[in-house]
Amino acid sequence: MRDYIIDPDSLCLCGSGKKYRFCCQRMAKDVRALKATLAPKALADLEESESLQAKGMRCMDQGQYEQAIIYFTKALEASRLIGIPANNLALCLFVTGKLEEAVQVQRQSLKDSPLPNPFGLANLSMFLLCLGDEEGAAEAVSAATKLEAPNSYAVVKVCESLARFKRHRDILEVADASDFASDPLVCFYTGAAAANLGDRKRAMRDLRCVPIGSPKRKMAKKYFQHLKNNTQPDTIRKDWPYLLPEEYYISSLSKGDEASQKALMSCRHVVDFVEAMLNQRPEKKTTKTVMQMLEACQHPEATALLWLIVKGTFGSDEIRAEAAVVLMQKGEIQPGDQVKFLTSGENTEHEMVQVALNPEFKFSELPPELDKSYRELILAAHENFPDWPKIISAYEKLMPKAPQYYPFRYNYAVALYYSNQHEEAESIFRSLIAEYPEYLFPRSTLLIHLLGTDRLDDAKQLVSETKIPKETHPDALVAWLVALTMYYEADGMNAAAYRTLKMARKIAPKNSSVVSLWWRWEDYDEKKDTSLYLRLKRRLGKK
Repeated sequence: MRDYIIDPDSLCLCGSGKKYRFCCQRMAKDVRALKATLAPKALADLEESESLQAKGMRCMDQGQYEQAIIYFTKALEASRLIGIPANNLALCLFVTGKLEEAVQVQRQSLKDSPLPNPFGLANLSMFLLCLGDEEGAAEAVSAATKLEAPNSYAVVKVCESLARFKRHRDILEVADASDFASDPLVCFYTGAAAANLGDRKRAMRDLRCVPIGSPKRKMAKKYFQHLKNNTQPDTIRKDWPYLLPEEYYISSLSKGDEASQKALMSCRHVVDFVEAMLNQRPEKKTTKTVMQMLEACQHPEATALLWLIVKGTFGSDEIRAEAAVVLMQKGEIQPGDQVKFLTSGENTEHEMVQVALNPEFKFSELPPELDKSYRELILAAHENFPDWPKIISAYEKLMPKAPQYYPFRYNYAVALYYSNQHEEAESIFRSLIAEYPEYLFPRSTLLIHLLGTDRLDDAKQLVSETKIPKETHPDALVAWLVALTMYYEADGMNAAAYRTLKMARKIAPKNSSVVSLWWRWEDYDEKKDTSLYLRLKRRLGKK
């Protein structure tokens, strides 16, 4: 292929859709110069390699990576003088989960080819970063910045690798030193880099060049609007990220064996992916998945990111609360610690609680000979129309036989409550709370009673005095969470009510009280502080 045959402003024959002068022109010159030095056999091998490379590219473009691997491997076997087949082979190996092989192919190619290969070095940098070799990755991309880029693809690839290290100024220098600074995708990287460096004028100029149809168009448009309005993007660091979540290739990396996946969870690469996911898609489903990843990730940046979320203003109250819980699970926060974070628009101190839920937990020892009678009374209380006077009488006979078994007293008080003997029931609830502060059932019932009698101040005091025990029965915690949900709703703290009910639902999704409350809250929108139930409630309240 000779330069004078192709108009530099015509579309490149490689199929990229770019002008020849912005694509393969310079590389063609380097390849022709190389070909001029080759013996006939080596020249024939190189041309065969180029033919196989073209076939591999067609497969790669169609997502047929395994077939592309075959063609690129044959292209390398024919000739190793040009790095392009190795670059593409390494990428195909990478996206099919063969990370170690990708590194070997890329390293060998960089040794074999006499031509400069900034794309290959940027490839290697990304692969090493995924393996946790941050130092090696940084060295590889630094080496790439010192080479002249033969086309816009190489510039974009180097900029992408620099973006993984947030090397904003280097991105501008690499792009400006090349002949491809006006390439639309290069402009996205330089625009974001300029925004991160505070150069608003250049950022707006470059981001405006990103065309419709570009994978970065949505980000560019969003950033441009922020710059125009002189506002900051709603990201965890209030910065201008470069990469989309899919550009971290976590699904490809997850295809490796168990040892590879375990090693991945110690890499910063995973933390960066989580940050990109939250910045792009801070929805509730996303939050749950990525928080699990941060909990499993052993890299110190995982902890740093969690603290950024807890102490910042990013996202919903629920995200901050979940990040605080993960920090406690990682041992960074101890149970009982007071942690301040933004809740309902105010920085509020929260006591961190960790509860061991034990289905075999016993509040007291029940004499075996009374077990049958007690079970019968529990079942009788759950009938459609309980005979409360009869149940009260039965408990009055049982209690003297086991005075130390305080659940008898609680259930006796519940029977009194449903028999409209509220004052006597409340007195028993309060005495149980005073004697057994970790027994959550009387607290739950008393809280509901206080709310039902419009004693919100008394309810508030009860909530503030309640300390969650380190270990309890799941039913006891669920009972308290249900009562707490009702308290938060009564006090107008809808987001807190929603989060509390979600905790109860996670523990006991089929609990009748949880199910009856969930229909009110399942469509709750925390940002808008509304749901169908709340809208109806407010509308009825106005009448």
